[in-house]
Amino acid sequence: MTDKTLRILIADELDEQVVQIERTLNHLGYFRVVPVASLDELMTMVQSAFEPFDLLIANTDMAVRSGVDLPRFCKASPQVRHALLYEAQKADLPESADPSQIDAGVSVAQLPDSEVLKKFMAIVESPQAPMENKVRVIGEQTPGRKGRGQVAGLRPL
Repeated sequence: MTDKTLRILIADELDEQVVQIERTLNHLGYFRVVPVASLDELMTMVQSAFEPFDLLIANTDMAVRSGVDLPRFCKASPQVRHALLYEAQKADLPESADPSQIDAGVSVAQLPDSEVLKKFMAIVESPQAPMENKVRVIGEQTPGRKGRGQVAGLRPL
């Protein structure tokens, strides 16, 4: 069942990607969505929030260009409970994704599609999901690019 009270922040410089993610979330029943278009806006929203965001969905590329380690930022911020980080186009969570076995923080190498968001939201809403912000990677690490990965299996940062 969809928890319509979840606060979701989407951060991406590309409007079409933000719109695609927001529409997908809306189709899944989530409407408390705040889109931002820059790293500065993301930082301002997170640091000035009165209550934590239940989920941050963000493109890591804008943070990398600014020299910010977004996975580390998500882990350190009490205002971000869960994080789904991506780089580009379509992504997939492993079929074996069990909400009780996964910390609700994931980095994917591509723009999350409807199936990824549906699976990840089940993890975020799971009573067993940890309420601390742990970030994990789906797939293997790309050498020299910490926090990036290809879709295969979950791997902690």
